[in-house]
Amino acid sequence: MTARFPARAHAAKLISELVKLIPESDRGKTHAIFLQGSPSLCRDDTDRELPFYQEANFNYLTGVIHASSSVAISFSLSTDGSPSNIKHQLFIPPADPAETMWSVPPPTLTEAEAKYDSDKINYTSSLPAFLESATKSSSGSVVLHTLPNTLEYPALPEAVSQAGSFDRTTEYLFEALHIARLTKTEEEIALIREANRISSGAHEVVMRELGSFAREREGGDLKRPERTGKEGLKQWEIESEDDAEAVFVAACRRMGANQAYLPIVASGSRASTLHYVCNDRLFPSTSVPRQPSDKSFTPSPLTRGCCGTLAPPHSHETEPTAFHDKAFFPQVLLIDAGCEWRGYASDITRTMPVGNGGKFTKEAGDIYALVLRMQKECEALVKPDIHWDTLHLHAHKVLIDGFIKLGIFKGDAEDILQSGVTAGFFPHGLGHSLGLDVHDSRQYLKSTHLSLPPASTSTPAKLYAYLRIRQPLQLNMVLTVEPGCYFAPQLLEEHGVWTSEYVVKDVLKRYVNVGGVRLEDVVVVREGEAENLTTIGRDRDYVEGLCSGSL
Repeated sequence: MTARFPARAHAAKLISELVKLIPESDRGKTHAIFLQGSPSLCRDDTDRELPFYQEANFNYLTGVIHASSSVAISFSLSTDGSPSNIKHQLFIPPADPAETMWSVPPPTLTEAEAKYDSDKINYTSSLPAFLESATKSSSGSVVLHTLPNTLEYPALPEAVSQAGSFDRTTEYLFEALHIARLTKTEEEIALIREANRISSGAHEVVMRELGSFAREREGGDLKRPERTGKEGLKQWEIESEDDAEAVFVAACRRMGANQAYLPIVASGSRASTLHYVCNDRLFPSTSVPRQPSDKSFTPSPLTRGCCGTLAPPHSHETEPTAFHDKAFFPQVLLIDAGCEWRGYASDITRTMPVGNGGKFTKEAGDIYALVLRMQKECEALVKPDIHWDTLHLHAHKVLIDGFIKLGIFKGDAEDILQSGVTAGFFPHGLGHSLGLDVHDSRQYLKSTHLSLPPASTSTPAKLYAYLRIRQPLQLNMVLTVEPGCYFAPQLLEEHGVWTSEYVVKDVLKRYVNVGGVRLEDVVVVREGEAENLTTIGRDRDYVEGLCSGSL
């Protein structure tokens, strides 16, 4: 039997952080926390339900995935400032015959008491009477802590929003929740580990399916059959981004897991778009790989691509439903996708070869090896108290060293770093916290209220522009390590790559068609070596072995 979600332990952890923020003038009062769960939502102007996602903070304090539930947590402060008399009360909606003819009913009180961790469980219809009783039983005023009244959080029930007997404040709860959720309990880590196990298996399925047909993509004509019947149709052949997405999602669903975020499945040059979620193109084919036309190469103007994204024009682009009519162009396929398990997310990126018999081309292999080195070296630095900026800057230094060895950069490594030119190839942050949200505690972690390392202020600010963590790491934080190297025309132009004195342009041109490479694993900060929760391999021999069908 699955262990109950430790909701009351999470509530106690939250309260321990909240009391640090409560001003002295309010410490003698009774305090309460109220959070509202997400409602069921429908598409605009229809009665067609959208997939249900529980608000993460509510999930953290309850483990409840049912819509329109509520939780109230009360506590007082002892004379020494420690919390006491903590009471956790959960409210679930009663079954409504007008709704249950369409949808699965919520649990009964008896079922909920057996499933959820709470001191008391009632129906939401008893909430007004509960609030009235709470104010009468208190010897003084009650401070009610709620989340900010914004569209980002579910609206409070009318009984709470209009209750005039509480001193309601939104000043402290948001920050306390983010601090509490920064570090994970072993129970939470176990859920994240399972999400990563399932997602790792789905990535492996995609690679193996690519390997099943790798020999057919070594060259020559490749035509996609019309998918109108079973005759001659290879059901699982992956010939496009949407094929790869379908296989990944199916593998997760067969294990009972939903996607934690929109999958990013980008082939060829589209792998240079960081959050590419169109996933609707056949793998490119072309008679001649696209190359800059002359030594003074200037990136082509951007055009509006699929789903409204800006993308460079390419001669090998085809409409999503078109057949390949030219020789297949070996390329990379970048898949950034992960499922969630009981509300906890995974986040894994793998870049794999398509064509060339399931092997990377020389240029793609060079960049893959460099990004893998960036990831492994940064992961080895993960430990308590090290500042995330330090790891992020190390990734840039490894990129510079690798580019010098490949002949893309020339000159002194420190001068290249100070020029900021690497932001044109590695523009995003090294990673992010992960938990109930894929980007967990982001608003708090990216703030720079703590001091930064000296190197952060003595190197170009644009290297840190998109970091989602700007703080030292703590024991049992769960985060991603996801360096990348991209050749996006708009980024190369924006950061002055083609005019930089440190760039060997003729060599760089040979790598532009790689598009982009990113590798991402989920790790736990431990006392010694970081624990990697991602089980799918990342070494080049392993990836090529799967994608070529030799493993």
